[in-house]
Order: sequence, then C-alpha cells, then structure tokens
Amino acid sequence: MPHHHTNPLMQKTAQMLKRAALCALAAFVLASPALSAVRSIPTPEQIEDYEKVDDATRVKLLIHLSRTGRQDLAATLLGRYPLQGKLAANRTLFIQGLILKADGDLTGAAEQFRAALANDPKLTLVRSELAQTLVALEQDDSATHHLRLLAADAPTEQDAAGIRAFVDKVDARRPYRFNAYLAAAPSSNVNNGSSHSTVYSPLFGSNLTIGDDSRKTSGVGMAAGANAAFNKRLGNDFSFVAAANGEVRIYDESDFNTVSLSQSAELRYMFERGYLGFGGVSSQSLDDQTLALGYIGYGPRISARLNLSAKDTLTASSTYEWRDYSASSAADGIAWMNDVAWTHAFNSATNVTLSGGLDDVKLELAQASYDSWSAGLALYKELPHGITTSLTGEVKLSQFDDVNLLAGIVREDVRYVGGIGLTKRDLNLFGFAPEISYTYVRNTSNITMYDYDSHGIDIRLTKDF
Repeated sequence: MPHHHTNPLMQKTAQMLKRAALCALAAFVLASPALSAVRSIPTPEQIEDYEKVDDATRVKLLIHLSRTGRQDLAATLLGRYPLQGKLAANRTLFIQGLILKADGDLTGAAEQFRAALANDPKLTLVRSELAQTLVALEQDDSATHHLRLLAADAPTEQDAAGIRAFVDKVDARRPYRFNAYLAAAPSSNVNNGSSHSTVYSPLFGSNLTIGDDSRKTSGVGMAAGANAAFNKRLGNDFSFVAAANGEVRIYDESDFNTVSLSQSAELRYMFERGYLGFGGVSSQSLDDQTLALGYIGYGPRISARLNLSAKDTLTASSTYEWRDYSASSAADGIAWMNDVAWTHAFNSATNVTLSGGLDDVKLELAQASYDSWSAGLALYKELPHGITTSLTGEVKLSQFDDVNLLAGIVREDVRYVGGIGLTKRDLNLFGFAPEISYTYVRNTSNITMYDYDSHGIDIRLTKDF
C-alpha cells in the first residue's frame, strides 16, 4: 500500500484557510445585532455557518465571543450545540468559566476552572485563566501558587521572567501576610524515643534500662500555628523580606508538649534570574506551662536563588547559628548549616527536587557534637480527580565527634525519612483545601538508645491548591 505524505505547503495552506474561516465566522457573528436584550439569539445565517465548522473551531469561536463581550451568544451556542468528543467535558467547563467571568461571577468562574484542572492538571490555558481570576478575587496565596507552576512550564526563560514579575506585583499589593492553621497530629513516637528497652554500657559491663522518658511513646496531638510575613520591594534592585512563625503542639502526655517560635529577616539583591540575600534568623522554644525560655538560637544567613532556565531553579542557603539552652550549658554551642536544592519542572503539574545538606554542629559536650550529610528527593504531581500528591524522601548520615561515655563508642546514625501528602484541590472550603500527610522516620544508630522509628500523620487545610 503506498504511503501518502502530506505536503508542508498544503498543511500550512489548510491551517491558514481554517484560521481565515474562523475569523470570517467571528466577524460575521460579531457584526450581527443581538435579537434579545438578555441573551443573543443567533440568526439562521450564523447557525448555518456555525454548523459547518468542527468542534476545535467552535471552541476557538466560543472563547473569542466570551472574551469580547458576546458571552451571551457564546452561552446560547454552547447550550444549543453541545461539544462532542473526549475533550468535550473540559472544554465545556473552560468556556462556561469564561462566560461566568465575563458576567462578573468570578467565584463561579474559578469553580469551573478548578473542575477542569481537577480532570486534567496539564491544561495550561485553564490554569492561566484560574490564576488571573484568583488575582481578581484577591485570593493571592492560591493565585501565586498557580502562577509559579505556570512560570515553571513557560516555553522560554523570558516568558517565565514575565510571570515571576507578575507574581512580584501581586505580592507588592499586599506586603503583609498572615495565616493560621489547626492540624491533627497523631504520632507513634512523639519524643523520638528509643525503640529498645536497654542499652549496653561497657562502663558498667552490663545492659542498662532506658528510662521511660527516653523510650518510644505514642500520642494523639493537635498542632496550632500562625505565621506572618512582610515583603517590600525597595526600588528596582532590592527587596526586604521578614517572617515570623509560632506553633504549639499538645499531646495527651503533657510532658511532650512543645511551644516553638522562629523569625527571619533578609535584604535581597534582585537580578534578572534570581536574588542574593543576606539577613538573620532566630528560633526559640518555650515551656508550655510557664512560657519560660528553654532554648534560643540566632545567627546570620545567606541565601540565593538562580533560575537556570524556565524549568530549572537552583536555591541555596548557609546559616551560622549560636545555640543556648537554659537547662544545661552542655548543649550550648554553634551550628553551621548549609542546604542546596535543584528543582526541575516537567510541566505545570509535575516537578521534582533534588536536595543536599551539610551541617557542622559543635557543642560544649563533645560527644553530642556531630557532622552530618544529607540527600533528598521530592516529587510534586497533580493527578486527575482533583488529587495532588507530594512524595518526599531523605537520607541523613551523622558522625559524632567523641566517644559516648555511657556506650563507650563513637555514635554513628543514619536517618531515613519518607513522606506522602495528598490534597483534594477541587474541594474548596472557604478558600482552603483539605490536606493529609504521612511521615515515616527510621533512625538507625550503633547505640540502641538512639535507635528508633516513628509514624506521623498531619491533617490540615491549605491555600496551595
């Protein structure tokens, strides 16, 4: 059987004729006066021309009508001639969203766009319309979430830079941000206690019993937290960013309750492909009963972001921290922590991150000082049916500096962390979506006191959907 090869010139001519037909049809429709003050009714000539074109051309025409003030006519044609084929459902949702948006019903439009993305998260045009609609609704957190995904899927770095510049404008109109959350947080090991009951001590020549407070303890807890942020652009070249966070975790065993705070402030030099920042960080832990200061850490931090391409981003940070514990000076010391991460976006619905870390912690108690190296992998994936999943994994090796006096050996740990998070992004609860995450930790150690595992679940609401 002979093979038929399509002439490129014929292909181009056919495309030009199709575009010309669409333009002619659109011009004819737009030139015709509306026959109803409420809803435009197509004339017999318009109907005849509309019936001649295929679904793809009809979709383009309906989009054109919705965006040029003739959404009433678009609604009539869409209702009278339902779209066909496997793409019909999402195309219909998208056009219905455009019609609602043109009518001023932004909330309804966002719901239609979200429904289409729930079916197929790779619909970039739909995501773009959703992001713009969320900006108009002033739901900035959700809007910037989608805009950043769009930037990662931009065809060129120039396009990506344009989207990032738009994100900056969205952030600039509301420099102050505040969020709060309440989460259920059950854990099989709330204190990271040992999975063993004894530890061998050559000093005593026998196994010693590990105390209850240092052994694995499960608990059902609640976490409540809040975070505030300030982001202010200072001219064309600089930006000032500050943030503060607080969290309280309460368990049925009150001995394991925690109150933690953290703050950061940074001046960033902005350039075309990213930024270079210098500032400081601090963190504190408080007694949950008296709110007395139990720990404080503080120090300078350098951070950087470099957009290697439209789809690849490199981030890095280095923090030097002084640590001070009120209960015992043996844990006081310094820590130098370094992190780097590379993120690659396959499309607006899928990205992967590779990360690495190097920490050098020197405390007054030499046997508690250590160096650690870590490597991690994270996957973000939006699936059909409105489900977003995130998978994370990390391996961390820690080598301690001196002999543990109780065990008589130098401690060596390997820590494995794996997690999965699920978000139902098409379930909008007053601007939030439900999210559940599971984390498993396995810490192996040559000293049984520090050998443990834990299972944790976190259930909360998120704006990143």
